Amino acid sequence: MEAPQYKYLQLSVENRIFIVKISNPPHNYLPGDFFKELHLCRGQMLSPDVDAIIFTGEGKIFSKGADIEEIRSSPYSLDRETVIYGNKIFNFISGLNKPVIAAVNGPCLGGGLELALTCHIRLCSEKARFGLPEVSIGLIPGLGGIQRLIRVVGEPKALEMILLGDIISASRALNLNLVSRVFPKKEFFPRVLLFVKTILAARGKAIEELLESVVMSRPKNEDENILDAGERFARLISGMIKPS
Repeated sequence: MEAPQYKYLQLSVENRIFIVKISNPPHNYLPGDFFKELHLCRGQMLSPDVDAIIFTGEGKIFSKGADIEEIRSSPYSLDRETVIYGNKIFNFISGLNKPVIAAVNGPCLGGGLELALTCHIRLCSEKARFGLPEVSIGLIPGLGGIQRLIRVVGEPKALEMILLGDIISASRALNLNLVSRVFPKKEFFPRVLLFVKTILAARGKAIEELLESVVMSRPKNEDENILDAGERFARLISGMIKPS
């Protein structure tokens, strides 16, 4: 079988760590086909030859999410099927029983932050910035950002970030527990690899059992609520479509 060709991802494995790099410069936007490519990676994520997964971005940006200008000019580019499909693969990543780390190397906005929130742990560069600005264009986060941000930082702070469209700094994200560590820009990815390798020094079965327990401790209806928010996002998108 011919290996799949990726337009928006660069994939590599280092010391049994599967590195998924978002590669759609300069902003690393997440178009509909990004989710299809991510789905093609499921087998590698589940592989017994992979002990951990890192998501990061090419260049100086993690991801700015969807292209807002594209949404404004072509709302059909993010239809209901694409949103539900994206949510299902994000839910799959969130439920993995091996460590999934977001290595946030720069701006992490909209769908980019929603992807980072699917990861068990978020590490960031001192130059990283975070935000969910969807409300400013008449939308809501539709890829689990509402539910996961509430779980991570609490409801009042999550609402504040979303309603105000705040773009927060790395130090602010650390104070909110949105990220676990902030590393210097020049040493960023080597420090991320060291962090992950330190985690993997523990016995693999213990890590699996721990992460399965963590997933079980989440609200039982979280995945259902995420899909509901995706439906609401899709309805708002359809409202942006002008009758011909």
